[in-house]
Amino acid sequence: MNANQPQPSTNTTTDAAATVATATSTTVASQAQAQAQAPAPAPAAPAASTQPELTDEQILTQMQAIKDEEANAHPLVDEAIGMEELLKEYENGNPSFNLEDTHDRMRRSRGDALAFAWFERILLAPAKPELHQKALETMRESVNLLISAGFESMAYEDFYQVCIETLEALPTMVPEQLLKIFQTDELSNSIVMHFRLVASAYLKLHEAEYAPFLDFGQTMSDYCSMHVEAMGRESEEMMLIAMSKALHISVEVAYLSANDSEEVNFLPFLPDNPVYMPPLVLLYRPGHYDILYRKSHCLDGVV
Repeated sequence: MNANQPQPSTNTTTDAAATVATATSTTVASQAQAQAQAPAPAPAAPAASTQPELTDEQILTQMQAIKDEEANAHPLVDEAIGMEELLKEYENGNPSFNLEDTHDRMRRSRGDALAFAWFERILLAPAKPELHQKALETMRESVNLLISAGFESMAYEDFYQVCIETLEALPTMVPEQLLKIFQTDELSNSIVMHFRLVASAYLKLHEAEYAPFLDFGQTMSDYCSMHVEAMGRESEEMMLIAMSKALHISVEVAYLSANDSEEVNFLPFLPDNPVYMPPLVLLYRPGHYDILYRKSHCLDGVV
């Protein structure tokens, strides 16, 4: 190498590298500062639900399915038990509702307790044949009610036949036989269905009187189709009113709560005509009714 040829300066190289490093550092810092100052991205909008909203009817159907699943663990009508079993259910609340002072038994039911209570009351009165005769007359009159409301015979005749045959056989039955009938799905459902049709017929024939209690825009036919004639639906107060008037019976419903109230509220449902038996006493439970037995007539069959 020529000694006179100029050599590259090491200071120049170092300065250049430092310049590049400084520029790079400045660029990175600027980018970081810009990112820090930039607004955070807006959260992504939740994905639109692909599930359609349920209608009121679908919600009712789902609720009923849940009730049915829970109820299947119990018979349609259970054995009578002492009032202490009811007290156990309210042991965390106030058990001093004094039902045990006037009632000594109860019977759990998975569905419409009124039909069983009506048949059982007649069964427990063998010394009063007039009660059985009056019940027969009332049941036979129910056919005229159905016809007047526009029901075709094919819609009710099978249910009515089971009902009237069971009623005619009551004088020769013992309580265990009646209970077995109401624990047999086909027989029990036929009797209950006839009772529901009778209630529906009464409401349709008295639509002007009860229409103000319906939802806005709902017809009595719609209401009966959805709530009265449909098996498994809870017996609402309007249905109990119709049953008491159509069968000429008095019904009392007890409402309990686990609060501090010691009083039991009894809501009476009264017929227009004179009654032919003491009131049937039901205990309201969410989704159904159980049966209460008053001490005055539950043990000795005095009605």
